[in-house]
Amino acid sequence: MAGITNTLKIFFPGRRYSIDRSYLYYLDKYIDGDSIYLNYDVSRTTKDILPLDEEIEKDFDFALKTLQNIDFSKYGEIILIAKSVGTVVASKIREKLDLSRARFICLTPLNETIPYLRQTDFIITSRKDKFIDISQIEGKVGHYPFMTIYDDLPHSLEYENNLYGTIDLLKENLDLALNYLDTAYKDLLG
Repeated sequence: MAGITNTLKIFFPGRRYSIDRSYLYYLDKYIDGDSIYLNYDVSRTTKDILPLDEEIEKDFDFALKTLQNIDFSKYGEIILIAKSVGTVVASKIREKLDLSRARFICLTPLNETIPYLRQTDFIITSRKDKFIDISQIEGKVGHYPFMTIYDDLPHSLEYENNLYGTIDLLKENLDLALNYLDTAYKDLLG
């Protein structure tokens, strides 16, 4: 098709997990394509000012205003990459802007994300994550073939006081995400 470029990556950060944090930074660095960074202007040191539902709505409105005039048809592939609160925002944007063909890297989804999850989504979560009731999706592991559930990780996906373990974990999860984009997703869909 004439005028089609390769890939558009849209990054949806967490409440205090900005685009320059490890998972989002390295996924941007190692996936070719154009990037859109949604920054919600919340510092990592800022205490949660808004209740979660208001934060999600505010971030969704910001994302919608930023993305509603993008010509998505000029991209052969769209990848939504989100962390925490961003997983809810990305899910709602995928629905609102009819981005059903977009692939979704969903890092530490919240309870509010669960109704929007699809079989083709790449999901990383943990039983220890206090922002999700893991029982709501754990029994559906076969339904989500690209889901990894850790036993002992907090919402940050970082080991406390274990720098090298955290770096190894980051590498492992990035490898899983890149494999999802390169082969696994395509194998599922044929």
